[in-house]
Amino acid sequence: MQEELNLLFSEGTLKHYKRKDYIIKQGQFSNKVFFVKNGVTRHFVITPEGSEKTIRISKENDFFYSSIVSYFKQDPSYIYCQCLTDCDLIFWESSRIESLFRNNPILDRYKSQLLINFIVEKHKKEVSLLTKNAENRYIEFCNDNLQLFNRIPHHIIASYIDITPETLSRLRKKKS
Repeated sequence: MQEELNLLFSEGTLKHYKRKDYIIKQGQFSNKVFFVKNGVTRHFVITPEGSEKTIRISKENDFFYSSIVSYFKQDPSYIYCQCLTDCDLIFWESSRIESLFRNNPILDRYKSQLLINFIVEKHKKEVSLLTKNAENRYIEFCNDNLQLFNRIPHHIIASYIDITPETLSRLRKKKS
């Protein structure tokens, strides 16, 4: 598998992004897949009231689509993808990476596993938002992402776990 991953990475393009740079904005079309070499990104939407709701956070060693729905449906993106830190990202144009997957069964299985992992992650987050209270969502986030508290703005974390920044602050004080 390492040989196939080396091939995949050798076919990608490394690009440096600055903190707050957008990878994609609402209304643009997605045709790229990314890998986070260094840094943290987020996917978010803007509600009708104008507030930002973070729906995904990616950090080192994560693959992500700039906008997964736009990528697969060729529709304009309804989300934004933005760097929360300076980032070094490897990216592939859709035609190139899909060719690599099509021509290499091991990479194709790897892609399938990445998509399954994404679906499971999304499902767990949805269920958590529906079935867990704020404190339990906070604990769950800390179990998987504690190091992010020192790297990204706390209001982004609050948005991701669907609580107010004030509630996040109270929960952090309570747990320390």
